[in-house]
Amino acid sequence: MGKKHSIIVFTGGYSGEAAISRKSAHMVMKHIDLDRFQPTLVHINEDGWFIDTEGQRRPTSLEHLMADAAGYIGAFVMVHGTPGEDGKLQAQLAASGFPHTTGSAEAMALTFHKGRTSELLRSHGIAVARSYQIPHEGSWKASEIIESLGLPCFVKPNETGSSIGIHKVTSEDQLDAAIHDAQAIGGMGGVVVESFLAGREFTSGVIPSADGTPMALPVTEIRTDRAFFDYAAKYEGESEEITPADIPENLRNRLQQLAIAVYNATHMRGLARVDMMSELDGEPHVIEINAVPGFSEASIIPKQAHALGLSKTALISRIIDQTLLS
Repeated sequence: MGKKHSIIVFTGGYSGEAAISRKSAHMVMKHIDLDRFQPTLVHINEDGWFIDTEGQRRPTSLEHLMADAAGYIGAFVMVHGTPGEDGKLQAQLAASGFPHTTGSAEAMALTFHKGRTSELLRSHGIAVARSYQIPHEGSWKASEIIESLGLPCFVKPNETGSSIGIHKVTSEDQLDAAIHDAQAIGGMGGVVVESFLAGREFTSGVIPSADGTPMALPVTEIRTDRAFFDYAAKYEGESEEITPADIPENLRNRLQQLAIAVYNATHMRGLARVDMMSELDGEPHVIEINAVPGFSEASIIPKQAHALGLSKTALISRIIDQTLLS
């Protein structure tokens, strides 16, 4: 047996998604191929970085990790939200020449901002919702927004994930409060208000194929009795996720092709997931791209890989092989 590759698995972060991040990292640590890889779990918290070894934590830093005799081949980033999904961690790693499994710092910063991502996709001819941007501390007129976008509409902080801070607005008198709440949660990133997209919600993961080109995983349909696929629907069991989706082959192919087009347009690497909305006979629209999607035992991506015949261990190995060892 050859020498094992030492690898860092980053988890935690500074946002409300830290708890989900820890579940995603736990899945990686549980299913990584220990015949090939020697993983070290590193928590990123507000008070610093910590190595987790058999329940014992000790402080560390990127400088200490790079100087470690283990000779890490790079980092498997499982930090949702900041700093792992907004490019801050990637910028720090890149400055030190430390490889990682996600897109570049620039690509991550772009895709973390919903409004700028929509503008980029629109410039590539990819269908997205009509939108109205409200900068940080910017002003707005509810009547103008409703006239432009109609009702219902969605109010979203530009820079959060896991549907945190998102409101479905069904009347004009709800709009101001929804925007104020999104501003409080989203901070400097501002707020985007988007038009309602009719149809059924679908999502497809994108991973590197064995030859390194992007490939779409089987499509999942998301059904929920809630107003939309919010935090409770995603993480508290209040949704039904059907993988593979029971849809015509032509729609499945269109959704998978669209997911790859979004992945390429945003210059993603490694693992990503594209959420879409479509009528059976209409044009699919992109809702968003998740550059560090949920990766826990209950998450959509592992279920899609399973439907393809790819085990969790094989999926993790594929990501590492194509981003850190290729």
